[in-house]
Amino acid sequence: MKSKMKPIVCLCACVLSCIAVAAQEKLNILCVCAHPDDAELNCGGTLLKYHKQGHNIFIVLTTSGNTGSNEMTDVKEIERVREAETLASAKTYDAKVRFLRADDERLLDSNEMRTKVLDAMRWANPDVIFTHSPTDESPDHRMTSQLVRAMVLSLPGINQQSSEKPCTKKVSVFTWSTPKGLGFIPEVYVDISDELEAVCAAANLHESQKAWLRLYKGPKDLSVAKRIAAAFWGFQYGCAAAEGFRAWRTSGYMPDFKILP
Repeated sequence: MKSKMKPIVCLCACVLSCIAVAAQEKLNILCVCAHPDDAELNCGGTLLKYHKQGHNIFIVLTTSGNTGSNEMTDVKEIERVREAETLASAKTYDAKVRFLRADDERLLDSNEMRTKVLDAMRWANPDVIFTHSPTDESPDHRMTSQLVRAMVLSLPGINQQSSEKPCTKKVSVFTWSTPKGLGFIPEVYVDISDELEAVCAAANLHESQKAWLRLYKGPKDLSVAKRIAAAFWGFQYGCAAAEGFRAWRTSGYMPDFKILP
């Protein structure tokens, strides 16, 4: 009887050990973006790949895009609608979301905003951060990137103005493409061929932006924009759909490319 039970006991111990290892290896993935649809358009496929692997996803918005409509005129109503769209799309990755609520197109590098960004980054306790390119010509995009990069070195600082506990991980920071890829050359790609349909569906949950796209004579909806960009980077990488990134480097915070999904 004992000899029959021993393999079962060993198997159970092995399974429990594997579960424990898997739990220890869970990563915190943070996307810091300027506007409600930026996550889906720029790194949504990558976030979904991480989510499928069991990792934790966090999304932080520096603005809620409260001027991003020519149909609604109440900025508070635009903010409410766009935040609701963000929460709906974030369910695709089971993401936790934090809104910093700076005014759209008025994001500034101030002491208050640096504290908010630092608090949000510490809240996520990230292993990986995705954010905008520092060469992006959109003022909110560029400033979001600047704020993230400014506060990375402050993550472990015990004397920083912050309501969150310091975190000491050696985080890897990756920046995504400029709009339409203008002047942007990725140094690493993530194949999102299997994730594209779900991310396009998530992008289309930002219903309020369809009229905004028409105003600028853009594609009929955000899924079209996402498909074009994903095909563009996929063509470069040699797959059906991809997202491209560059790594940010500073002393003590060198990127770990192996951490990408």
